[in-house]
Amino acid sequence: MIYHLLDEPFSAETGLGVATVVANIMRFDASSVVVCPQGDDSRGIPTDRIMVIPGLKMLARRLGWHYLPPSLRRTIIVRTFEPMISRLRRGDIVWCHNWPYVAWALEPTIHAKEAKLVYHLHNSIAHFVKRPVFRSFTPDGMIFNSEAMRQEALVLFPHLKNTYTVHNGADEALFYPRPAGTEVSPSVPVVLYVGRLVHQKGVHVLIEAMRILQERKVGAICRVVGSSHAGGDKGKATPYVDSLHSSSPPSVQFEGFRSGTGIAEEYRSADILCCPSIWQEPFGNVNIEAMACGIPVVASRVGGIPEIASEGGILLVEPDSAVELADALQRLILDKDLRARIGAEGLASFKRRFTWSAIVRQHHEIAESRI
Repeated sequence: MIYHLLDEPFSAETGLGVATVVANIMRFDASSVVVCPQGDDSRGIPTDRIMVIPGLKMLARRLGWHYLPPSLRRTIIVRTFEPMISRLRRGDIVWCHNWPYVAWALEPTIHAKEAKLVYHLHNSIAHFVKRPVFRSFTPDGMIFNSEAMRQEALVLFPHLKNTYTVHNGADEALFYPRPAGTEVSPSVPVVLYVGRLVHQKGVHVLIEAMRILQERKVGAICRVVGSSHAGGDKGKATPYVDSLHSSSPPSVQFEGFRSGTGIAEEYRSADILCCPSIWQEPFGNVNIEAMACGIPVVASRVGGIPEIASEGGILLVEPDSAVELADALQRLILDKDLRARIGAEGLASFKRRFTWSAIVRQHHEIAESRI
């Protein structure tokens, strides 16, 4: 039995990334269970495989934890997870996603039950350098979403052992190309952005690139799909979002938050995806989702994105350069054949490397033979 630990709601309504990863992994393992603060069956996983522990909401908030002695912290966490711990049997696996202090706290109890602990990082751990948690627990396996993240962790924490790189996948039933012969785009190509509207995602760089294209009289529309917070901003505007709206040329349209089929249809209605991140993007799911839909990508050369691009489908540009971004977009906007060729390369790469069936096989190999 595998128990996936989540610090976020397990629901399609939120569109949260780690929950999406867990749901797709669970589709290929009928015996696995997700343990979460709240959840429902909207992701296609039956409720008898969703263990909701209301007390996890408090743990997920992380408020005031640094004031508590480590021993008390561990006691609180172990007691909160008692509904799962009581079910653990020898050989079971607790698969903890992005929750380091929970993995640290539960490790002795998990091993006392002769079960295994896998820690799965979906984000950078650079901000944990000054915290003792990564120096005081030894999971049976650590999985990183990209080799870039794994290498970063090994530089910061050289003592780590049993580390593996397994990329994310995308759901072929949701993300697929528009039917052959159908044209849904307007008279000019559509450049799509999907993601959170926060500074590190580089949306402002894309806005400036669209302004440059307008000055060059290159016709295109940019659709910005997303909000300031994962799962929707619930009407709370931020200064950054306000600045995006106030600085955008007329060619930029803000479409708000989408999830599930709404995002998939946005990809199929677009001609190009742009991922202009200016931070070390741990992976970048939007890139493979666009590749699965057969559209070309222009993305920053940061973090795990070059690994995704290694077999085609993506034009890489330097981060935080509106001019270089505009140049790459212009190439694709003006050359329909180039768009088709790069989109086809990306689709082929996706089918070889990023389907969930292929990704889960790698997870199973680690779980069954390496830990």
